[in-house]
Amino acid sequence: MPAFPSDPGFILHVDSLPLPGSRPLSLHRVCFNPAAFTPGCVEAHGMALPASLERAAPKRLGEFLAGRLAAREALRPFGLAGSTVAIGAAREPLWPAGMEGSISHSVLAGQGLALCGVRPTKGGMGLDLEAWLGPEQGSQLWPGIVDEDEWGRLATGARAVGLSRAEGLTLVFSAKESLFKALHPRVGRYFDFLDARWLTMTAQTLTLELKAPLTPTLPAGWRATLHWQPLPGGVLTTLLL
Repeated sequence: MPAFPSDPGFILHVDSLPLPGSRPLSLHRVCFNPAAFTPGCVEAHGMALPASLERAAPKRLGEFLAGRLAAREALRPFGLAGSTVAIGAAREPLWPAGMEGSISHSVLAGQGLALCGVRPTKGGMGLDLEAWLGPEQGSQLWPGIVDEDEWGRLATGARAVGLSRAEGLTLVFSAKESLFKALHPRVGRYFDFLDARWLTMTAQTLTLELKAPLTPTLPAGWRATLHWQPLPGGVLTTLLL
């Protein structure tokens, strides 16, 4: 575990989290205290804020710092811990040449958590952390996440894996976020949650299918199976292509 002697209580713990499924890859995890963040934390960790974040709220700055610290540790085994992971036009992380990765952060059960995984460039990687939605949130937000058919199937599908309907919606939301992160480098543009639908859901996996073509090699009907696991207060989804 790296030592951060100059950290004023913002970073609580740094370690790794095994990736769901049988993939030979661990995610680097940074647990942080959002309430302890100050602008001085960024300098204390030897990082500089991108110009696009200079006016951001403290919560956003804390999430950015924790995510980039997780990225630093993920890149360390490749000799790239000193590399700058900049922000792209779609707010995506820009990885060193020859590498791909994904970062996600959230506050689960009152504790900040940032995760990052990297590997030599292959077919795309996406990971996403989400705090569980409550029933009222689920009832309000579902039209922007799933279509009517998906929503109609979700109560039964979620119950079969031990989740409430709102938790099932959280899982699908997170899976679609992971799909976007994994495919965006290949697609090169924004695409919507409603461009994909969930087909099947098990205790460890969720399969998504594209409803609309994104590129000639990503036609309508293209499918991807993601892994997921519950964490205290939320859910983690991952997709390695």
